[in-house]
Amino acid sequence: MKEDNQLHILKKIETDKEQQAITAMQSAQSYLQANQAKLKEVQSYKLDYLKKMQSRGVNGIGGASYQHYQRFIVQLDQGIAAQMNVVDIAKQVLEQRKQEWFVQKNKVKAVDTLLTQKAKARQQRIDKYEQNQSDEFASQQYIRRQMANKMAINS
Repeated sequence: MKEDNQLHILKKIETDKEQQAITAMQSAQSYLQANQAKLKEVQSYKLDYLKKMQSRGVNGIGGASYQHYQRFIVQLDQGIAAQMNVVDIAKQVLEQRKQEWFVQKNKVKAVDTLLTQKAKARQQRIDKYEQNQSDEFASQQYIRRQMANKMAINS
């Protein structure tokens, strides 16, 4: 019984850890999605900016304005590269959190399996004890009947 209580405490601890792993995984998923959205936003802004530059270029654009546009495009490209790096790292973190959750989930499953095996073994011991008691009772009844029959014949 004491061992079962310890197993139930262990299951509670491992289940709490699993919930923490789920929360960490969800947080990593949200972080990834937010950074993917930022990346799309910057890429979309760059595309809009290029379209605006192209439409202005049709009418003619001065050298200083062209250089300004070019520098800004380079900055946007650098920002996109940096954001892509953040997204890649966020994907790695999410994958790590998934693996941590999976390991923790398996620990909970292992404790559950052990608890089930212990309960099954305990029930088998109870069933065996009850069967032995029933057999003993039937045996005692048989012996009493035999003795009663012998006494009845001898009387």
